[in-house]
Amino acid sequence: MAVTLRREVETVLAALPALAPDAGGKLVVGVSGGPDSLALLHVLRALLGPRRLAAAHVNHGLRETAVAEAAFVAETAVAWGVAYYTHTIDAAALARAQGWTLEEAGRRARYQFFARLSDDLGATAVAVGHNAGDQAETVLMHLLRGSGLTGLRGMRPVGPLPGHAPRMLLRPLLRVPRAAIEAYCRDHDLQPIFDHSNEDTTFFRNRVRRELLPVLADFSPRIGARLRQLADLVAADEALLHDLTTRAWANLVQAQGEGWLRLDRAAFAAAPLSLQRRLLRRAVQHCLRAPREVGFRALEQARLAAVGEATGPSALLPGGVRLTVDYDSLHLALDRPAAALDWPGPDLPQLPSDEPLLLPIPGRVELAGGWRLEARVVPDPSLRAAAANRDPWRVYVDVGAATALAVRARRPGERMQPLGMHGRSAKIKALMINRKLPAALRARWPLVAAPEQPVWLVGQRLDRRARVTPAATRVVVLRCYRVQ
Repeated sequence: MAVTLRREVETVLAALPALAPDAGGKLVVGVSGGPDSLALLHVLRALLGPRRLAAAHVNHGLRETAVAEAAFVAETAVAWGVAYYTHTIDAAALARAQGWTLEEAGRRARYQFFARLSDDLGATAVAVGHNAGDQAETVLMHLLRGSGLTGLRGMRPVGPLPGHAPRMLLRPLLRVPRAAIEAYCRDHDLQPIFDHSNEDTTFFRNRVRRELLPVLADFSPRIGARLRQLADLVAADEALLHDLTTRAWANLVQAQGEGWLRLDRAAFAAAPLSLQRRLLRRAVQHCLRAPREVGFRALEQARLAAVGEATGPSALLPGGVRLTVDYDSLHLALDRPAAALDWPGPDLPQLPSDEPLLLPIPGRVELAGGWRLEARVVPDPSLRAAAANRDPWRVYVDVGAATALAVRARRPGERMQPLGMHGRSAKIKALMINRKLPAALRARWPLVAAPEQPVWLVGQRLDRRARVTPAATRVVVLRCYRVQ
């Protein structure tokens, strides 16, 4: 079993030349302290050496044992000569603030931390310990959610880091069963941590693992292997369809620019049904400059308008992308008034997608158009710098002991208490209108928020509850600036 595990890791590492045994590429390894990640770190240390590794641990703030788990990972890394990095988040608060599940909040925060650490260290890729059982559960979960082929192909051994492409994510144990990993730990006298949250069936994955899969195993004893086989089959088909879509795309695009496309209407109508849907998804992603899930109903409505005989119909796709049917062309563009295009300063900060970002303190996030938003702690928590500041793109705030803030778009009807209005609240949309922000910029204008309230409408208004007072024991400066 141990030989099989090592061989699987070697196979995945071989996909990136920089991670060859005689190369110098570094690897960030996500380590929770459980059997999967501990075995992975142990094998990687043997293959690459400790100096090429960085153990990254995230404390989600969910369990009383979290501090002890972080200490275990730190002690193990030090004993093995591996550099150790840790990050603490409040996953529950992040989930409430963004409307995510705890699982989703934790996953997004982990990947963002891994991406930032990878950049700081100049690492080639990030590796995590997902195993064969995780793969079967993922495929089944996507099936229950009504996913298309992209979901049914499951996780890939090598692929982009979710939400942070082109950084790479490796899953070297994806074909290794849990039993083989546990045997490896026993054979090498590894003492992993047992995560009791894996027994909590309020989490969707745990319910699938502990309740649904055992029932399915009564009908098909090899259900796990069947689901993994399905993932492999779909991945191959998905790769072929991706290639066909890319070829069709080259013959379809007549003109394009930032946020818009013009497609050949006849060529689109002549494409097979499967390619029509995939081409529309790709068009939406081009206009938004980011991956975006497009639901079947909206996609089909737009497709039927595109292949119909009438000229002039339009359909609104997710993310505010509007499809308009012309005589010979299909026009797709962000749905915004023409007047907004003439507004001075077109290169203003915007969120890169509809997905919120996690801003660590200290840390930074990348916005669209080459803009960056950063947070850092001010060494001198006095009022002097805050009082003297006249830069609208820099604010000094008191956010208590928070270790991270959310950067997101405003929510419908959301209000804040702008500084200078003596505690009166106002709708953020109304503030944007009063500041003469064009409608086209409002949907993705960045808002920095704590779980309980907005903090800063970037470049516009500060919430008075986040202002620096004489009682502040820690001052954080938020700065938005353009880097290119």
